[in-house]
Amino acid sequence: MTSLNVRIAIIIASVLFFLMLIVGFYVQKQLTQAIEQQGVEQAELHAQTVLGSLKTLMLNGNGTLAKEWLGRLQGVAGISNIEVLRRDGQPAFTDLSTVDLVNNFLGKRVFDRNANEPPLKFEAVDVSTMQKTLDGEIVHEFASTGDISITMPIQAETECLSCHGYDQSMFRGVLRLSLSNQKTATRINEMRTALWGGAFFVVLLLVLVLWFFLRWNVLKPIHQLRDAIHRVSLGDKGTKVPVYRRDELGQLAESFNRMQLALSDSETRIRAVMDNVVDGIVILKDNGLVEGINPAVTTIFGYTETDLLGKHIDKLVPEKNNPSDDNILGVPGVPDEISLLGIAREISGRRKNGTVFPMDVALSEMLVGKERFYICIIRDITSRKARTAALRYQAMHDALTDLPNRTLLMDRLQQALRSAERERNDVAILLLDLDRFKEVNDTLGHHVGDKLLQQIAHRLRMVLRESDTVARLGGDEFCVLLPYADTNQAMFTARKIINSVEKPVSLEGQTMTVGASIGIAVYPQHGDNPAILLQRSDVAMYVAKRGSKGFSVYDSNKDQHSLRHLSISSDLRAAIERDELKVYYQPKVNLRDNRVNGFEALVRWQHPDLGMLLPEEFVPVAEQSGLIRSLSLCVLRLALKECADFLTDMNELRLSVNLSMRDLSDSRFIDDIAAVLNDFHVPAGKIKFEITETALMEHPQKTIRTLNQLNSMGLRLSIDDYGIGYSGLSYLKQLPVNELKIDKSFGMSLMSDGNSAVIMRSTIDMAHELGLKVVAEGIETREAYELLRNLGCDSVQGFYISPPLPISDALHWVERNHNIVSLH
Repeated sequence: MTSLNVRIAIIIASVLFFLMLIVGFYVQKQLTQAIEQQGVEQAELHAQTVLGSLKTLMLNGNGTLAKEWLGRLQGVAGISNIEVLRRDGQPAFTDLSTVDLVNNFLGKRVFDRNANEPPLKFEAVDVSTMQKTLDGEIVHEFASTGDISITMPIQAETECLSCHGYDQSMFRGVLRLSLSNQKTATRINEMRTALWGGAFFVVLLLVLVLWFFLRWNVLKPIHQLRDAIHRVSLGDKGTKVPVYRRDELGQLAESFNRMQLALSDSETRIRAVMDNVVDGIVILKDNGLVEGINPAVTTIFGYTETDLLGKHIDKLVPEKNNPSDDNILGVPGVPDEISLLGIAREISGRRKNGTVFPMDVALSEMLVGKERFYICIIRDITSRKARTAALRYQAMHDALTDLPNRTLLMDRLQQALRSAERERNDVAILLLDLDRFKEVNDTLGHHVGDKLLQQIAHRLRMVLRESDTVARLGGDEFCVLLPYADTNQAMFTARKIINSVEKPVSLEGQTMTVGASIGIAVYPQHGDNPAILLQRSDVAMYVAKRGSKGFSVYDSNKDQHSLRHLSISSDLRAAIERDELKVYYQPKVNLRDNRVNGFEALVRWQHPDLGMLLPEEFVPVAEQSGLIRSLSLCVLRLALKECADFLTDMNELRLSVNLSMRDLSDSRFIDDIAAVLNDFHVPAGKIKFEITETALMEHPQKTIRTLNQLNSMGLRLSIDDYGIGYSGLSYLKQLPVNELKIDKSFGMSLMSDGNSAVIMRSTIDMAHELGLKVVAEGIETREAYELLRNLGCDSVQGFYISPPLPISDALHWVERNHNIVSLH
């Protein structure tokens, strides 16, 4: 029953059929009752006639004649049975008891009856029927044979008293007459045949009339709308439905035409967007099959729309080599369907020519009625990955020797220490400084010195294992990490390195030799963290250099720096409590208008014995001794105390304050900052906190939560020393930061090292794409200043602008130098 015509006809017929049944059965019941009632009335009339005749025969007490007459009536004129019963239910005229009672009442024997006469046909009467009749009620019954029985009371009338005066009862007995009901049954059957035949004819006629009416007035417009929708599904965008009437169907047709026009316009706009967007868009069914693509997919993968339609999305990704990588896209047919919904993820793609490339994929769900689709947004990130990999490599390696730099060394050292802690192994650190290298630089020039460093780097690689790491820390200083090496193995490796380094080197026609001094520190004997191990290997290296030993293992008895550390730690607490620290301010300049847009607050400590100490000399001590929170709050208070009015008067100025990684880990620090800002009534937007990149990477999840709290307070955030560590793009996207501050090492080498300029340009472009401002530190020349302006850098700071100044000098500097152009 796929046709609407057939279904409507069946529905109409079914409704009318059931109505016909209900009405027909009701009418049949009423007519049947009427016919049966008529039969009952005729039977009663017949019974009264028989009773009247019987009374006439009994006027003279002639019971014998009455009995004979009743016998003759059996089976005559439709009478099945006729009988007269006494009040006790027994047939009359069958015994002599009644004759004797009458004769006794008369006082003489007037009546006589032959006891041998055959009895009439007798059927027992139901007790309840007998009782109803003796109460004066005429009872009629339909027998199972189809006959109708009338049971009628025989009243004791005046004529009866002459013979039956002995009995004063109202009723003498009952007359029971059974008549054939064949005529009534025949009439009922004829009535039923006529009734149902007529009903079926009327129903059929109504079905046809209604069906033709609905077909013309309802089904035809619906079919036109159906055909129009079908043509639209086949791609006919200009389909319209004719409007004949202004009824509901006409309104529906008009609505369809308006919807068709709106859909056509919407599809045109959406198609224009999809055709011109650079990202690939793939529409998937809920079983992972491709439903549609945009032209960018062809550009990215090389497949045409015909190649992909109806194919599984797995066609665009490499075969899975790892069983755990089953949820590659997170759609049905590719398991774990929620793995990618609502988030962006980096996976590998496969082009038509078989090449594999990295891509970013974002998946969203779309329901069309009950059908589910997935919208897959694909971006080819090959170029971005290459730039990122180059940036990462450059950030983690020394540009001259191509060796790992300090950041990569610290990362590998941290991993080696964690592994050693789990497996209870030793880890050795060898800090190497070249002897007589300065003489080479001074005599033959820096370019020869650079080539010598490259030769030394190559020799170091050759004498070490693949599992070892050799890094250049700067200048002529190298560091070697030896996992799973104890003191003896470290000493053995040190001898190999010295022997290799001391071999003559020929450069530009000159033969030269240099030596090496190596300091050795071993985990866990000499320390349990990277900073301590490096510091103590440095102590051992200076011991070796002073004693001309070649190498030396750390000895705490020879570490004079530990006493200095203790002295600084104990004095720093007192200095914080007595407000002996000072804050200097270094200006920052906006490269777009050459105006000062802020200051960085830099702490200084005038130690009574050690003189002026810079932050790098006592901040690590504060972090290790737990004083860093007090130190950071002290600097913030001092800076706001000196600059509160200054910041309020000059709207464009911001004050930058450095935070330590340990500050971000302290749950109380957020409340302390809010309290300090409230004390000095300085708007939070005037303060910018600078956090080093390495601090951000140490505990990323906890750091993100803390930064979000600071950001919600209205404080601005900056990533300091960017470039000495490595922050992935995905990680930067999660941080609520406003600014990247490129490490000063890049700014200082900007004019001498081409790689620094490349890194600087890439970093600026990347930051701007993420909506971040960029500040370059360490700017010491006019040329670097102009180059950074051309590279699109936002702000700079460095000695070319101004060194850090006390507050009074900083204020005078701003008054004298409204913009940087007038300075130089």
